[in-house]
Amino acid sequence: MSFFTALANGEANLAIGSLPLTLLVSALPHWYTIYKAEVNKVQGGWSNENPRSFVARLNAKAASGKKLSDVESMILRGQAAQQNGFEWWAMWAAAVILGTLAKVPQEDMTRYTVIHVACRLVYNYLYVTTSKRSLSYLRTLVFQVSIYPAIAIFFKAATALN
Repeated sequence: MSFFTALANGEANLAIGSLPLTLLVSALPHWYTIYKAEVNKVQGGWSNENPRSFVARLNAKAASGKKLSDVESMILRGQAAQQNGFEWWAMWAAAVILGTLAKVPQEDMTRYTVIHVACRLVYNYLYVTTSKRSLSYLRTLVFQVSIYPAIAIFFKAATALN
């Protein structure tokens, strides 16, 4: 039985299943920026031979005071969104594992998982598409909401394991 069939039948743990899903969600902005760099031939196109150097060159251009094109700015935001997702993933994984081991009720784990994954999707979209400072605060708000589920799971686990 596949994970998705088991999930639809209520026979799979959504929180644990969210671990590979959130890694994929974290990578989405990266894949999108590769596409945009290729289509727009930014720096001649995406440098898969050394992608970190490609991003570093864009960062150096921005740091030198040269104006970035809208696409270049979006690429940097997309790469930052990916980095944030990977940085945050370990905290989410720890919360899911601890919550599972502490037997936090499945309904709570599912609710927290849905909130977290939905917020991460919205966060990535806002990070990639928001270029105005005033709107960037909405992205920050969504990020703050996205960390709530992990914190809640840690507190519930701490109570259960007392």
